[in-house]
Amino acid sequence: MTQSPMEGLIEQYLLLESFDVTEELLDLCGATLDARALPILKKRLQEEERQAVGLEARGYVRMREKSEQLAASLRPLIAALEGKTDVATS
Repeated sequence: MTQSPMEGLIEQYLLLESFDVTEELLDLCGATLDARALPILKKRLQEEERQAVGLEARGYVRMREKSEQLAASLRPLIAALEGKTDVATS
């Protein structure tokens, strides 16, 4: 069974996210991540972008890279949930 492009984006994001945020998303949306999650996802994107800058300034390279990975996985997921992009072409 093949995975849909949206499922791939969700999986990639959740593998990087903390358990607390994943639990919050499950409470909000259940087993299906949808537009209801957008406020949380946008907040996490802003947090991770800010954190990456601070970590870089303090020389925490690996932690900065993880923040950048998380932000990079959030951007296409947010765009797909907002309907701004065709997930199949992402």
